[in-house]
Amino acid sequence: MGYFKNEDEFDAFAEEDESYYTEEENEDLYVSKFAETQNIQWFDYDFLEYGFEDENLGIYEKFTDYSYADQWLPVIEQKINELGLETPVNAIIFANKHAIPNPVSVNDEEYALYYIGEIEYDI
Repeated sequence: MGYFKNEDEFDAFAEEDESYYTEEENEDLYVSKFAETQNIQWFDYDFLEYGFEDENLGIYEKFTDYSYADQWLPVIEQKINELGLETPVNAIIFANKHAIPNPVSVNDEEYALYYIGEIEYDI
């Protein structure tokens, strides 16, 4: 979870870069800017859920429509409180642990994305 200045910047960060598929011979390409921050050239986007929401809404209002939110939102709320995050939260990225085996937090002048740990829930 984290903060981005606006939805366009978040989408440019999180969404798949189509040039990855058209320029496959270039070994320096990443499937997305998010993948690059995680040092993974490619992962299956079927195992990722992400979104950008109004930072002024409460955590439940922001993310309640996401898959299985009723199971993971209480954990997210607890982790935000434990970490004492002062940065507003308007973005979330969930990935299967096999897609991103060693997730890391990233801070940039333009955004902040915090890895808050593994959350287990029933599917």
